[in-house]
Amino acid sequence: MIKQLILKQHLVLWVIATGSVIVPFFLPNRYFQDIAVMTFLWAGLATSWNLYSGYCKRLSIGHAAYLGIGAYTSTLLYLNFGISPWIGMLAGGVISAIAALIIGGTTLRLKGTFFVLSTIAFAEILKVMTITSKDITAGALGLMIPYQPGFANMIWQGKIPYAVLTWIYMIVVLIISVRLEKSKLGYSLIALGENQEAAENLGVNSTRTMLVAFVMSAVLTSFGGTLFAQYVMFIEPTSVMSMGNSINFILLAIAGGMGTAFGPMVGSFILTPVSNLLRGYLAGISGLHGLILGLVLIVILLYRPDGILPQLKLLFRYLFGKFVKPGKGE
Repeated sequence: MIKQLILKQHLVLWVIATGSVIVPFFLPNRYFQDIAVMTFLWAGLATSWNLYSGYCKRLSIGHAAYLGIGAYTSTLLYLNFGISPWIGMLAGGVISAIAALIIGGTTLRLKGTFFVLSTIAFAEILKVMTITSKDITAGALGLMIPYQPGFANMIWQGKIPYAVLTWIYMIVVLIISVRLEKSKLGYSLIALGENQEAAENLGVNSTRTMLVAFVMSAVLTSFGGTLFAQYVMFIEPTSVMSMGNSINFILLAIAGGMGTAFGPMVGSFILTPVSNLLRGYLAGISGLHGLILGLVLIVILLYRPDGILPQLKLLFRYLFGKFVKPGKGE
């Protein structure tokens, strides 16, 4: 029974996810704590992206737009009206939901390359609008958030509170993703990802199902945008809404295991620290860290096209198969 519980309920993965909160407390300095913050944040962001694109197998390469909506909404409300980023985060979620309803309602019927291009176009249009709206967003100069520590301002002196906050964000998105997998909506999304026509013939309302998942994904990504803005304390369009951020959502999910609840988290736990450490220790050679990271990704995609998570599950099954003997603990 214990063995079945471990395997079926992803208990080991939950232990890794929840236990990771203590890691930042044992890291030697702020540099490594910063890596922990970004690892948790990107785990949550990639899992948010996976809610729609992972299960439906329809790539959205414009999710940085929702990251930007969350970051700019909370920052503008805070700077201009003194509204707490906690409330600004909810406002960003509402605006992202409206944007996702409009964009999703008009593009989700597109298939293949046409849908991918529509998501890229939305992100680029939003970025250009943010750059050109200088009176509101300060354009390419960006917005600086003043350093005023306090819970209401979502600003703290050390990095540990940010690590805990981004960890909570990751856990919340994981819980939503795991519950989605076992829900009617999740089964419908997976069916649509496998064969849309067959799923529709079986009674799945493809438009409504995909739109609900698309809005959920956009809102959760927007929440991450607010956390990113309050942590970095400076945002500008080309960094927040860049194509690089949109691609990072995809790479982390694919490397870990696209279309699985824990896959994006596994991808972020491995690739985000590797990427940051390479950038830090190989800064003297321009572009070298990107080359090495690219080679690592190519190796993963060549030899484990379904991601790292299935191999981890095989490892867990092997280890617990050795330690939990039949007839013991059952």
